[in-house]
Amino acid sequence: MPLTAGTGMASARRFSAWPVGVWILLLLAATGAVQYLQHAEYGYLLAALLIVVVCAGCILRQAWARPILQVLALLLALWAALSGVLMLQQWGDFDIARQHAQAQPQLGDVALWMIARAQRTWQVGLALKAIAIPLLLWLAWQLGRPAVRAQFKR
Repeated sequence: MPLTAGTGMASARRFSAWPVGVWILLLLAATGAVQYLQHAEYGYLLAALLIVVVCAGCILRQAWARPILQVLALLLALWAALSGVLMLQQWGDFDIARQHAQAQPQLGDVALWMIARAQRTWQVGLALKAIAIPLLLWLAWQLGRPAVRAQFKR
């Protein structure tokens, strides 16, 4: 690390929470990209790779990446809200599926197990969306603050 003139101490950047959010978004986008590649969902793969590139630009404090990530965070929050509403519309579907499975004894406990597993997956997805929306909105807000803007290279 470069030494500060006169103090002899290494210069340190003040801690900011927003890069942590960018790193988390980067890791989630990279994980999503691997999943989308495996399932041949090329539109989502392209979007995930775009998010990875923009997050890397923000981590490197490139000025071009900050406004793009700010817009992407808002779009992702909107997407999470809309898809969450669509998921909530399926609230009663698990009870209906459970009733159908119980009405057909030849399906056995495996059908009930699969329905319970699908319901847990649905609940986790909904919970993650509920957590992601305020975090993405916070990240977009942080990236627009003058103190954060000043941290990016011109």
